Amino acid sequence: MIVNENYQINYRQLKTKISTFCKETTILIALKGAMLIAIDEEISQISEGELFVVNTGEQFALSRDSVEVCSYLELGINTLFFATQFPSFFNTRFECLPKQKEHGKMHAIAALRRQVAELCLLEFSNDSSKRLKTTLFLAQIILSLVQNFQKEEVTEYHPSDNQKLREILEYIEEHHQEGVLLSETAEHFFMSESSLSKFFKKETGDYFSHYVRTVCVKHSLSELLYTKKSIEQIALDNGFRNSKTYRQHFKQIFHDSPTRYRSSHLIENTQTHLINQSTQMTNPRVKEIMVPLYSYIQNALEEPRSSELSLKTKQLLITTEQTHVDYQKREIIIHIGSWEALASKKVQTEILAIKQQMDIKYISVYSLFTQIPLAVQIHQEAKMNSFPAFENWDYILTFLEEAQLAIFYQLSLVEFRQLSVRVKEVYRKFFRHVQTKFGTKVIGQWKVNCLFKGQSIDAYYPEFLEVKQMLTAISDEIAIGAEMPLSDPFFEKKEPEQIQFFCRTIAVLCDFLSFSAEPNYVFQNLDSTFPDLKNYHQYVLNKTMHIKHLLKEYEIKLPLYLTEWNTLTGMTRNSNGTFFRGAIILKDLLILDTLVAGFGFWLNIELYEQHTQDRPLKNDGLELFHYYSGKRPAYFCLWLVRRIKGVVLAQGEEYVLAYEDGCYQLLLFNTNYFDPHLSSEEAFLKSQAVNIDIALAGITPEHYQIKQIEFNRHNGALFYTYEEFRNAATLDLEAQEYIVSSTRPKIKVFDTKIDGIFNYYVTLDTNGVVLLELTPIFL
Repeated sequence: MIVNENYQINYRQLKTKISTFCKETTILIALKGAMLIAIDEEISQISEGELFVVNTGEQFALSRDSVEVCSYLELGINTLFFATQFPSFFNTRFECLPKQKEHGKMHAIAALRRQVAELCLLEFSNDSSKRLKTTLFLAQIILSLVQNFQKEEVTEYHPSDNQKLREILEYIEEHHQEGVLLSETAEHFFMSESSLSKFFKKETGDYFSHYVRTVCVKHSLSELLYTKKSIEQIALDNGFRNSKTYRQHFKQIFHDSPTRYRSSHLIENTQTHLINQSTQMTNPRVKEIMVPLYSYIQNALEEPRSSELSLKTKQLLITTEQTHVDYQKREIIIHIGSWEALASKKVQTEILAIKQQMDIKYISVYSLFTQIPLAVQIHQEAKMNSFPAFENWDYILTFLEEAQLAIFYQLSLVEFRQLSVRVKEVYRKFFRHVQTKFGTKVIGQWKVNCLFKGQSIDAYYPEFLEVKQMLTAISDEIAIGAEMPLSDPFFEKKEPEQIQFFCRTIAVLCDFLSFSAEPNYVFQNLDSTFPDLKNYHQYVLNKTMHIKHLLKEYEIKLPLYLTEWNTLTGMTRNSNGTFFRGAIILKDLLILDTLVAGFGFWLNIELYEQHTQDRPLKNDGLELFHYYSGKRPAYFCLWLVRRIKGVVLAQGEEYVLAYEDGCYQLLLFNTNYFDPHLSSEEAFLKSQAVNIDIALAGITPEHYQIKQIEFNRHNGALFYTYEEFRNAATLDLEAQEYIVSSTRPKIKVFDTKIDGIFNYYVTLDTNGVVLLELTPIFL
């Protein structure tokens, strides 16, 4: 027996029938002879070299299939370690059966067997880097199980639960030596103790305190087995307040006391050491273990290892009977920076292009004018009410009215304080002019969002009241809101007094609230080129959930707008361009549609850079257009999400199925979160692609036309199209227009007859997206 804090290996000879309750995910390999395994009245035969996976909580029985001697190897993977690597573990079952060789799993089974053999042989070695390698091999084994042997089960979709559980498990792992308390953990994750306790029990099936003590016991094994520390000292070093609690919980797990466990292991450890000696390699028992293990590695090396070199395959069984929920489409805000930008023909053309395909509602401006327009000055000096003070702006207002667009005015209170009385009067007259010329209905659709720009909330409270009083006097219909005082990264800087003042004093006077989220601050002022990014991959969703929790705590029920946001991109133009984020952005949009009232995008890269030139971050955001009005990937993400219509019939971690008027839409996405520095490693990117084997059940029998829209690095990403022309010193207008016109998702169309089940096979590149639209054809 070999014991590691993350796994244990047993070599066993099967002489009589045995029945065992499996406490952790276990891989069995028959080394010699054949045996029968029975689980839930199903019996399978395992011959030499074949594998079988037993899941946690399963009762299984083993017996010999003949009178021959039968021996097998048993690898048990620590449940706690498995869960930290794969948070969905507690709701996942694995299936690896001999019969799967006949169903395309032969190479996957051979690869898993080789990985187990390598791990076992490494344990018998004196390799100085053994500890590092065993961790890598075990992670590889877990990856093989997850990629190739998950049992497909339909579960309710909770997009944020896996990430939240992962973070809680990692927090426990990182702080186990300090003694993890429920109250401290709940506070860290902005949850109540009861909410955390219920969530943890639901997701893991284990009580929080029991799980924490088990983690501490598992981490104590290395000290118990390989040091001479006292039991009391080991208990204190691993988060226990006293040795009594440690001994009690240790016995619950291992059915033995720490002292006896240590003593018995010393004997086994000595035997293991003897295996390493070349003089002992003639021992028949050692040969019985070593020879087949080496053969598994050798046989795998002679094969092409297609399970690792080819794409992983995911099987999806989707039924139309899962759920029926109307798909909610939230309001879209397009940022252009300044009011004057709306006079640009190029800007108007791009806005209308988006409006036509995605029905945007708001145009966001951060300033009305840099200086008082000449027409306004003449109007004031001449004191003629009939003089056209806002003649230049009337063309913009007419454009907005015809396009049925409203203004989302981002008003900086810091800048408003600096305005003179004269300029503030111009502001007031402009709003009154809009009301007079276009009516209360038009200006009543406008929103004014008050920004504190990171300043003290209470210090700028008078300006907030002044803005509210001025606008309310013009029209009660103008919605007035304020930005939440949570700078990025929101979890590093806590200002409870500011939050409390905002929620109790300002929010109660608002019609809506807003916030922004920029995860790329993680790359600022860091000693390490490769920072720990686990808190930043789903940063936007985490911040949104945190704010929702705050609003619930203060009993605030107001529409919430995510005005500006971004995904993790890195801090260089190269990583910005090569890191194709299609599926990440698209999945965020699907979830944000359930959490906020609206969200914003910058119209194009020029306006974005003009507005953000004073910011410390120099990276791309989520702009919809590039130069020459080329569509950026964010545009196609928004376009694909807004293309979904009707009711949602089913959804999961990698798909959404919608239905309207006889038409089905299946949106598939291969979401991969990784360090943006890896985005230029082509071999890595290829390894993240996946084959999706779809079985779509419950489809109305009919002839259908299938439209397949593929959106990935090579079909819709401008950076990759420009890469094809990198050998040219410069491009003329014709070439630029060609790049713009050719950079788009790929469309394929074909007809087929469906009799209830639609079987299809697609390949998704890393962060790639595929939309399948099934439209009935009446012949």
